[in-house]
Amino acid sequence: MKDFRKIAEERHAINEGIRAFFQSRTYLEVETPILVESPGMEPNLTPFETHVEEPNGKRHLAGLITSPEYSMKKLLGQGLERIFTLTKVFRNQESLGGIHNPEFTMLEWYQIGKDYHACMDETQALLSHLGFHEEIERYRVRDVFLREAGIDLDDATKETLEKTCKTLGIHCDPTDTESDLFYRLFLEKVEPTFQGKNLFLYDYPRHQASLSDLTPDGRYGQRFELYINGVELCNGFTELTNAVEQRSRFMEEAHERETLGKPVYPIDEELLRLLPSIHKPTFGNALGVDRLHMVLKGYSQIQDVLLFPANNLFTHQ
Repeated sequence: MKDFRKIAEERHAINEGIRAFFQSRTYLEVETPILVESPGMEPNLTPFETHVEEPNGKRHLAGLITSPEYSMKKLLGQGLERIFTLTKVFRNQESLGGIHNPEFTMLEWYQIGKDYHACMDETQALLSHLGFHEEIERYRVRDVFLREAGIDLDDATKETLEKTCKTLGIHCDPTDTESDLFYRLFLEKVEPTFQGKNLFLYDYPRHQASLSDLTPDGRYGQRFELYINGVELCNGFTELTNAVEQRSRFMEEAHERETLGKPVYPIDEELLRLLPSIHKPTFGNALGVDRLHMVLKGYSQIQDVLLFPANNLFTHQ
């Protein structure tokens, strides 16, 4: 039987530990909106949608945030330099259990003047502060793909990725983009090798760069993910601050969402206006606190660390 007091006390201690860590490093805790007009453009994410209704009947399409990233970057553009937030985020079409819950807690933090390598260092220091002292190795995505899938991402094309998928018996769809094919290979051949390992995986292909700046050669995004015993824990970047490039990426993602039949949200023009005011380099990281709770305390499922998991809330109807 679940020990509710134990879970609540563990989470309280983790949250207090997080706050103590960042306050000791002169970060400012901030609050960001959960209900927004542009909840996210990533093609692989599905926001929860709703409407904001005014007394006069006027309705505004809105969504629950998949991440506080846009709002946090706006604060950086307004002159804040070291900020963090602990907030609820929401992602639809997720499993109800395992390592997924449609509503979960996210820690997100940013620092002006440092890049993604410094962010990896700080992430490891945070885990150590919270009691995780195991070694964490670091690998470039290119090196892991070369070893596990036999593909050199330096010169891989969509055709290369598609051919490799077919050779390995991995299902492909005619509508697959280069990003889709990369992700299929990643899920089938690369990610399963992370079981039992702790590692930072960094320098993702340009088409996986998301909101990150690019490496000097322009081939890769300055992005990393952290895996603890095979569980993905966070996603960090050296942040892209070029508004023209960011608009281009938003438009590419909007086209991909449209192709997939997913809702396309308005581009956040305020974010684009403020991006150039953010000094380079700047890093940011988004870390799932529920999964952090799991790995710190040895739980195997996300529902084990939640007082009200979705698989209890929505499976009795």
